[in-house]
Amino acid sequence: MAELLIALLVVMLFSVLLAVIGLALGARALRKRNRVSPDVATNAPTSWLGAPGAGARLHRRLRTAVTVARSACATAPSAPHLVDLTTELEREAVALDTHLVVASRVQGKQGRIQMATLAQQVRKVEQVASQVSLLAAQSQAPMIARGEGSALDDLARQLDRLEQARHEVTEVETAAGVHRVSPYADPTRATPDLRKPPRGQAMPGNG
Repeated sequence: MAELLIALLVVMLFSVLLAVIGLALGARALRKRNRVSPDVATNAPTSWLGAPGAGARLHRRLRTAVTVARSACATAPSAPHLVDLTTELEREAVALDTHLVVASRVQGKQGRIQMATLAQQVRKVEQVASQVSLLAAQSQAPMIARGEGSALDDLARQLDRLEQARHEVTEVETAAGVHRVSPYADPTRATPDLRKPPRGQAMPGNG
């Protein structure tokens, strides 16, 4: 009986330990997810992940802007200058996030004024993030050298050569007296009269 109680106690303690570890890991994951920059801890409460307040909304906008810039930078290895720009953008976003936490604790008119000022700065961060994304996309686009035709120009030249060849084949067939419906035949040309004999040969029956 004592052994059974001890076993039950061990199972309960183990279950409690697993629950505590799970809660700790979950809380840690939420705190990390709540960061503006993945590499820098934030003082923003985890409730800001979904809270409707002004500070929480601006906090999430900063997170989104940094995510957009980092993702765009990762897709443009041929544009290393974007790395420095994104790093500086993250620093600014983290600093603004710190001010947001402080301003969210200020009540009344003064708090609203601070939030309005910070909102303007957040918009600037979003604009820079959008610019980084655009530059990254442009760096991956195929570049056309000056004076060099594009793929569409090459296709147009091929079609011109094919059309010229078609006319040449039609002229050769006509000169050779080939009167048949050819896939290269020009439909605008008059159909020859097959009843008319060659020059110098009389029609049958005309003696």
